[in-house]
Parts: sequence; structure tokens; C-alpha cells
Amino acid sequence: MTQQLSLIEAHESRLNQIFSDDYEFEIPSYQRPYAWEEQQALELLTDLIEAMDNGDDVYFLGSIVLIKEPHKPLSRVVDGQQRLTTLTIILSILRDLTSDPEVRGTRRVYVYQKANPDSGAAERFRLLLRQRDRAFFQKYIQNPDATNALPDPELLDGSQQNVARNAIRLRSELAKLNEDRRNKLVAYLIQRCYLVVVAVPTAEAARRIFTVLNARGLDLTATDILKANLLERAGPIHEKDLAERWETAELALGRDRMVELFGHIRTMFEREKPRIALETGFPRFVSTFNGNAEKFVSDTLEPIADAMLLLGENTAIKKQFGEEAAKAVRSLERIDHKDWMPPVLLRLWKREKNDQAGIAKFFIDFERVAYFLFVTRADINTRIARYAGVMDEFDPRSGKEKPKAGMALSAAEQQEFLDALGGPLYQKARVCKPVLQRLDEALSSLGASYDELVSIEHVLPQTISEGSEWAKLFPEETQRVEWTHRLANLVFLTRRINTRASNWDFERKKKEYFVSKDGVSPFPLTQGVLQVGSWTAEHLAQRQTTLIKKLAEVWRLQET
Repeated sequence: MTQQLSLIEAHESRLNQIFSDDYEFEIPSYQRPYAWEEQQALELLTDLIEAMDNGDDVYFLGSIVLIKEPHKPLSRVVDGQQRLTTLTIILSILRDLTSDPEVRGTRRVYVYQKANPDSGAAERFRLLLRQRDRAFFQKYIQNPDATNALPDPELLDGSQQNVARNAIRLRSELAKLNEDRRNKLVAYLIQRCYLVVVAVPTAEAARRIFTVLNARGLDLTATDILKANLLERAGPIHEKDLAERWETAELALGRDRMVELFGHIRTMFEREKPRIALETGFPRFVSTFNGNAEKFVSDTLEPIADAMLLLGENTAIKKQFGEEAAKAVRSLERIDHKDWMPPVLLRLWKREKNDQAGIAKFFIDFERVAYFLFVTRADINTRIARYAGVMDEFDPRSGKEKPKAGMALSAAEQQEFLDALGGPLYQKARVCKPVLQRLDEALSSLGASYDELVSIEHVLPQTISEGSEWAKLFPEETQRVEWTHRLANLVFLTRRINTRASNWDFERKKKEYFVSKDGVSPFPLTQGVLQVGSWTAEHLAQRQTTLIKKLAEVWRLQET
């Protein structure tokens, strides 16, 4: 073991060292595919630009774990594939966007290693993806001018679709910068951005390091460190009581949600995107934590933990704040991130006696702005800034200006919201189901159960057979493309999607596929289809208008 540990290398390296002849990165075939989506790639780029503009001397990109022998460049990536791939995409786009051919050639060195007989370096790309994605990545990203003609993501799937989508979005954002700004960004990336490289000679040692860096289970969490800090300050007289109360909250929430809670509390106080570790940032920004330990537990931790538990009890929400508030909270819970929670927890924490009507109104109004951000796929920086504005409206901070945007939606934002709802919503995979659930709830007088087995089905199939009834009803491909993924063409099923059933004609689908075992669909969206005699473009247009109008009622949206 001692000999093995002595061979571990761990050091900070600038990107000009990372993308150099010192490393030949290779993603082993057993690794999962490239999985970052547009939002994650855009967050990385946004943070890099912000750090550059802020004049940060150093930007830390995290760590990568490699299987690498000392003094040999071959580096099999155990952890860090997503960052290395996304950075390669960014550098490739910056190479292709420059108008100076000499600069393009210079920048190619960060993506491609020329053969050098003197040093023994072989000709190769600096990063080799998994074997099945390697040629695609070279053709559309790494080769010179490759990102000038990116493929249509809708014709791809899996990791290649993610690469194409991210490259298109990143190129769009980088093209908005002028040449001087892009040159500065390249310089900042290469000179000021660092990765911690952990290199070990064997796969077994690499997995061990990876496990330590990504500790789970009963290993120390940030809240364990904060708890030790608090109890040490509390002194021996209060230590036992406060430890029991802390652990009661942790037991009710669970260890992972306890960490999540502390992140939300920090955001409630900081109201900006966190830039340092929770155990470091929490004492810095949460003023109540640094004072009396018992007061922090009584006045901050316990009431906010209770508020978080309350959000998970829909029956209690309904009893205290009414049916519409309960629907709004259920709807918020379906969003694919938790950035919305700090404003809700803060509002519950700051509520006064007999404030049920005010809280109910807050839930309903807040769902509206949260779904605007969700449906339009606002990035994390936009979301955090907007939610900070919401908090500043009802809990203003001393010395801070009145927020420019908070709970209210401008006329332009309402129109943007409606346009997003009216578009091909099915293609926004994480958005579509929550919106359909909210719509179905709004159409229902009794409500239905939306468990994991509920699936979304297209009435007009995504692909149709030549000569079928569908081909006759929708002879024009442009017409099919227009309607296939929009709200009007989508229904809920209580069974797993049957690929054979997708091409059945309309009447057979209604009788055999769009009903439950007892012959009745529990979903109003689906019931509306069962009552229609023919599924035509004219009917889809009418249905789309009706459904959008219902959502506009739910979220109080007006067309401009």
C-alpha cells in the first residue's frame, strides 16, 4: 500500500499544461457517455466569462482522476470526462470563430498534438472520447473549422446529440462576443484556469481516489463540519441538548436533504450563486450561525427545517393554505431543480400569525414566475438572480437597491412564456411532463394520480407508415412536423408506451390504447381525445388554442 500511495501525483495545473504534450487523454470504453446538457455547459461558460470580467486571478475547475504512469503522457480518464469534453468544445469553437488564420493555427494546439520526431510525440488529438463517439467528435468538433457546420441534434441521440446541442448553444453564445473579448477569454482559459490532476498508476488506485473525492454514505458532510463548529461554540452545558435537536432535524430530513437545507439557508442569506464550499460559505454569509448557538437552532435551523418538511406534506399544505396553494406547491416540486426552494422557505420562515391568505397568494404567484423560468429554460445564473429579486421584494436587505425584476412578469415575459408553451414542448424532455400534469390538473374536477408509470403518448405518431390513415390525414411533412410535439397532440397513458401501438389508426388507438382497464381514462387530456371523431390539423389547432388558454388562466398570462 505504501509503495502504491507513493506513486500518487496530485497537483494543480493550468489549462495550458492540461492541453499539452504532457497528457494524452483517453476515455475508456467502460465509462458512461458524455452526459452534460445545454444548461450545464452554458453554466460553465457563463461562470468563466464572469470570473474573467471580475478580474479573478485564478478560476478553479475542479479535479480530474487519471490512470497515468509517471513521466508517460497516456492518461485514462476515470473522473473528469464531462469537463474535459466541454472545455475541448469551447476551445474548438474559439479556434473556429477567429478571423485570423494564423491565430486559428495557434489555437489548434490546444485540441491537436502535432507529431514531433525530436520529442517523440505522435500525431493525435489531445482528447479521445469513447471508441463509439471518437470519430464523430473529431469530425464535428476537433478538426479545423469543424464547428462551423454542426449537425442537427434532432437527427442524433445519446452522447452525440449532447455534443451537438451543447456545441450549437456554446457557439451561439461565444459568437455574441466580439473578437477582442474572445481573445481575452482564450487567454484567461489557458493562463488563469486550473484543474487539480490526481494521477495514479493503476485502475484500482484510481477508483479508490475517485471514491474518496466523491464520498457518499456516512462519510463527513458539510453539515457535519458545521455541526462540530456550532457545538464547540455552544460549550459543554448546551452541547448535548443542541446535538439532540440538530440530529432530530437531520433524522426527519435525512442526511442528504439536511445538506440541501443548509444550502438553501445559505442562499436565503447570500442571494447569489455560491462560489465557495458550503462549510466555508455558510459561516461567512449566514449571520445567525455565528452568534448564539442555541438561538441559531431555535430561530433558524428548526423553523426552516419544519418549513421544508411541510412542503412535502401536501395534505397539510391544502389544510393550511387551500387547494390552489397545494396545487402550486405540487407543481413546484415537479421542477427539475431546487433553486426555487430558498424563496419559499424564506417566506414560510418570515410569515406572521394569521398569514395563511398571504402565504397562499405567495405560493400561487411564485409558481407563475418559477414556471416561466422553467419552461423558457433560464440558466442557473438567471434563476438565482430572479429568485433573489423575489426575496428582496418581501424581505429587503439593508443597502440594496429595489430589485429590477421579482415576482411580476412583464408583458414581454408573459409573451415569451406563452410562445414557449405553444412550441414543440415535447422536445423539452424535463419540462413537458410537469406542464402536462399541471394542465391536466387544471382541466380536472377530481384530480388524477401522476405516478412514475404515467407516460406521454403522441396521438399523431412521431413516425408514420406510407399508405396509413395518418399519411392520408397529414399528407404534408411540414404539417406533421408542426404538430407532432405540441401540447395539442400529447396525452397521458397509464401504461408503458407500446411502440407497436404508436402507428395504429386513430379509432383503434382510442379503443385499445387510450383507455385504462375499466375502459375510462382518468386524465382529462386523454378523455378529450376519446370524444373526437377524427384527428385532423384543424382539430389540433382548435385543441391547441383551448389548452394554451387554460394554461394562460392558470398562470394569468396575456398575449401582447
